[in-house]
Amino acid sequence: MQKKLLVVKFGGTSLSDAQKRQTAVGHCVSLLEESEKLVIVVSAMGRSGDPYATDTLLKLVSADSSACEKDRLMACGEVISALVLASELRRSGISTEALTGWEAGIATDGEPGNARIVSVDTDRIQNVLSRHRVAVISGFQGLSPDGNVNTLGRGGTDTSAVVLGIALGADEVLLYKTVDSVYTADPEKVPSARELSVISSEDLRQMAWQGAKVVHPRAAEAAQASDAVLKVKSFRSGEVVTEVVKQPLENTNYIVGVASGPVVTGFTVIGSGRPSAFFAGVFRRIADSGVSMDMFSVFKCTAAFTVPLDSKEAVEQILDSMDLHYTTVGPCTKVSIVGAGMHGLKGVMARFCEALERVGIDALQTVDSHATISALVLVNQRDTALQELHREFIE
Repeated sequence: MQKKLLVVKFGGTSLSDAQKRQTAVGHCVSLLEESEKLVIVVSAMGRSGDPYATDTLLKLVSADSSACEKDRLMACGEVISALVLASELRRSGISTEALTGWEAGIATDGEPGNARIVSVDTDRIQNVLSRHRVAVISGFQGLSPDGNVNTLGRGGTDTSAVVLGIALGADEVLLYKTVDSVYTADPEKVPSARELSVISSEDLRQMAWQGAKVVHPRAAEAAQASDAVLKVKSFRSGEVVTEVVKQPLENTNYIVGVASGPVVTGFTVIGSGRPSAFFAGVFRRIADSGVSMDMFSVFKCTAAFTVPLDSKEAVEQILDSMDLHYTTVGPCTKVSIVGAGMHGLKGVMARFCEALERVGIDALQTVDSHATISALVLVNQRDTALQELHREFIE
């Protein structure tokens, strides 16, 4: 039976030149044989250095440009991409119209550069679909409550596509990727990484938040919170390479994958007095400065946490102004094992630490949740740590 509506996402690499855009058009022609209507969500064309890529556009303005100005500039790449692809679709005989994210009714919470989608008014999209078989929409963007253009953070076009798919009641959301699958690890860091033909939305969400870059974390979150049918397709072959399912998988390895995060600096701060009151003050000062913190560990009046590498100096100035004793370590990164199936199992942390010990890597700090165990390691030990953890839990 023919599907009524598919939502499709093409990333910037998939649209970076005329030949690749024609490949994208070919995929759309094939999809229209199985679906009545198509909503295509696009990223800016290319990557840094290409004329309309987001990072290229940002280099056109000075660092002191406001966050709101940068948002408006960054949104231009996706607008150009949508208009260009719509033009090429029409040349191929496909009736279509392009919309910006805000024209498509996407409303955000107003956070510049890293906004969340709070609602979607689908009236304009439905109007386009009533006149055409296809709507092309600029991803990565929406409109804030005060009428400013917002962007959704790097990789946010995935989130645009999933949220639009949910709002429109699409039969499926298809994310075309230039990689051949969702993998158990980044193949560039772990050559023995395995393809995952099926993954639960919860495991995908955890993998994304721990640093895996195939699907944007908020897209995975949106899929987990809905009944959306989400599939990853190979841009090269057009085939489904990974299907995202709602329920945890049975009879599979309880560790789904390993991942690593960005480069960070680790801080250990020693205070005095009532621990909760003391660290509430410290954490509030750092949060108010706009610095993002991760890997919190607090024991009595000692706290450990990480911050992005480029925030190290700002945090040091805050702690110095409070006359606090602290130490730093870095550059570091977080390495993690991921799998909702590990919850309640005994000995997982022991095996995790034993694997690092076998290759002579110190876990500078550890944190865990019901679906992840993570360690802070020196960045030059990252790949060795990932490979050994993958060997221990997956191979």
